[in-house]
Amino acid sequence: MRHATLSKRHPCCDPELFRRYDALYRGGSAFRKAIGSFLFQNPLEPAEAYQLRKREAAYRSYVGPIIDFFAAQLFSSPFLVRATRDGETQAPDPFYAELREDVDLAGTDLVAFMKARFTTALVKGCSWWLAELPDDGGLPAESRVDWEARGLGRVRLCPLEPEDVLDWECDDDGLLWVITHKREMRRDDPRTERAVVTETWRIFDREAVETFQVKYDPKQRKLNPEDEIPSLGAVPHRFTRVPVVCMRLPEGLWLMNRAADAQIEHFRLSAAMGWAIKRTCYPMAVFKSKDPEKPPVTGAGYLQMISTEESFEWVSPSTASFDILQNEVAAQKDEIYRIAQQIAASVNNSAAALTRSGESKQADMAATEICLHAYATEVKEAIEETFELISDGRGDFDVTFSIEGMDKFNLDAVTVTLTNIQTAKTLGIPSPTLHRELGMKAADLLLPNASQEVKDLIREEIENAEVQTSHPTPSTETDEEQSSDDASEDAQSSRPNGSDPSLN
Repeated sequence: MRHATLSKRHPCCDPELFRRYDALYRGGSAFRKAIGSFLFQNPLEPAEAYQLRKREAAYRSYVGPIIDFFAAQLFSSPFLVRATRDGETQAPDPFYAELREDVDLAGTDLVAFMKARFTTALVKGCSWWLAELPDDGGLPAESRVDWEARGLGRVRLCPLEPEDVLDWECDDDGLLWVITHKREMRRDDPRTERAVVTETWRIFDREAVETFQVKYDPKQRKLNPEDEIPSLGAVPHRFTRVPVVCMRLPEGLWLMNRAADAQIEHFRLSAAMGWAIKRTCYPMAVFKSKDPEKPPVTGAGYLQMISTEESFEWVSPSTASFDILQNEVAAQKDEIYRIAQQIAASVNNSAAALTRSGESKQADMAATEICLHAYATEVKEAIEETFELISDGRGDFDVTFSIEGMDKFNLDAVTVTLTNIQTAKTLGIPSPTLHRELGMKAADLLLPNASQEVKDLIREEIENAEVQTSHPTPSTETDEEQSSDDASEDAQSSRPNGSDPSLN
């Protein structure tokens, strides 16, 4: 197949955009390598000055920690994979429990794998992964026992970077085909150099996968659009559909795409302010002498004596422009957090920030929770699709999967929530169920790092414990006794400093 045909890209596949967004998220050396695409050379600016300006520019990533916050919060909420057959819940094959603990045969559990895929989707708008069955060597299993013994049903999941998924097509039943690409320079022999480039294209359809590959020395050859890429052959992938899953976020949930402009503008403004400060924000000593032919001698230990017609002063540039830059930098930082529905985190630790009302902070957390629930819907659908794909590849066509949970997020401050729980328990609400739920909530807050096994045990103990609801104790004082107490308090308060009359 022609190189140009294999390398055609889908309109949604923009590798340059993906690289820019990845640099904004990762920062550090990744951003430093791509800094030229964020900080442009000014008109008539000397090349040496531009290179120095790029070296001295410092990037502060705010959108990266925000993305990590959403990923951490979302996957801190546990979820359950439930298998059903003919509408009845059943214990799935032990393979699926093993899969949850190791999805890629490298020790990565399902939570860590999906968390990484979700993070990629927040950065690049989508995330792809591939399901693979072991190669049967062209010899199908003779029986289920032989199939199990040869491990032919051990599916593994492989992540795919969005820029490596070149093109695809869909119909009413889902993906019709997918083309992936991989470029690498291997060094199989330590006595040789990394001189040979290997480029591999794979075309997945609903029955088979065909591989195209070419190897070449980039110093001696470059691939041309008309070059023919040889095929290594097509083999059945043994799934009933294209074995590729895509989690594509809606436009409104693509966090990096929403916050990128504000993050880039923040970087450019802060870089401009830093450059201006380093170049001009230094006071200069100016001596106005009536005899310029005899300038004063200056230095450590010298005493200056000037006449009435002379003066000595320090001259520095106006700070008005720096104030404007500083205010705009702070505004862009706030805009990043506002976009991410994290208003509370964007406010500086000033007096105004510390006086924000509880209602405002609750509104911030409510907005964040709405986003988390929307993200949870996308993630759970992707996990369900993955398990359906795997079960079909294993021949479990009568088993369906559903994902439950991922709906409770600990966004409140621990002390505030515990105080609210304690207050709720003293209201005397006659509901054992309410008191059990409050106890479970308190346990989760007090033991955030406990294992799921310990949390399940605590929950079971709370559910089995006998709960006694407290009721407010009614007052037993009569009206006369209450009136007498009120009169006594009035008399006591009428004395200066509450003095005792017996001491006078």
